[in-house]
Amino acid sequence: MTTMTPDAPEEPTNRPAPMHRVREWMSRPYARSIMILTVVIGFILLPLCWLILAAMNQSGAPASPIMEDIQTTIFVFTLISIPITAFVFAVLVYSLLGWKHVSGDEVPADASPAIRGNFVANILWSVITSLLAMFLVVWGLMELAQITANSYGTVSADEQPGGSSALIVNVTGQQWVWTFEYPQHDGLTSDILYLPKDRAVYFNVTSKDVLHNFWAVELGVKIDANPGAITQTGVTPNKAGTFNVRCAELCGLHHAYMQTEIRVLEKDAFDSWVRENGGQRTS
Repeated sequence: MTTMTPDAPEEPTNRPAPMHRVREWMSRPYARSIMILTVVIGFILLPLCWLILAAMNQSGAPASPIMEDIQTTIFVFTLISIPITAFVFAVLVYSLLGWKHVSGDEVPADASPAIRGNFVANILWSVITSLLAMFLVVWGLMELAQITANSYGTVSADEQPGGSSALIVNVTGQQWVWTFEYPQHDGLTSDILYLPKDRAVYFNVTSKDVLHNFWAVELGVKIDANPGAITQTGVTPNKAGTFNVRCAELCGLHHAYMQTEIRVLEKDAFDSWVRENGGQRTS
């Protein structure tokens, strides 16, 4: 007895080519309008890359390699996000204006066929978004490693960073003032943070009462000041000038006024300030 094997199903002959739906969507008038809007909005948003940096630089930033890395990252991330933001806004604008006269339950005659099941569209979407995510992750990890190295975050707390020439500053926060002590200069203290230019600085940060946050804005330094504990970080100022220290942790009624100045001086000027205030000069 012969067993009949059922014939294999025939391949459909009317299946569109993989790029057919993509090309069909791109041929639609509204798709072209969205693409044009995306380009226009992208060019409108492009100055944001520099406007954000200009806003950050109003007080004199950056004044350290750390802050330079932070600003570069902000610039690159803003630039990368503009095409995505522009496309989202383009779809939103066209949805509000281009289809505002469409009403009823009937699908518009120019409705595009769904491309969610299209192989080419899925591959393109997956590859583009994966590459974008990978770029952001790799960039972020590299910049984090660089910032950690520049702030001596890879150096254990009991080792002096930057060699024997590093300046040690003990930072103490309390409601609602900052105090800076220079143990290498006979315990000289000041309510203004004086630092030498182009010299490694290591901060030992603590608090006398509640939780504060030591934020040397233009230097890119930001670390908690915890009562009963010491946190360490560092920086190398590379620009002389007057900058800002603020508290970045809500610490009570006058939190907004817990701020002071950073004065980054040339080496000779810093040594003169130390001598004039009774501190022993050390290089």
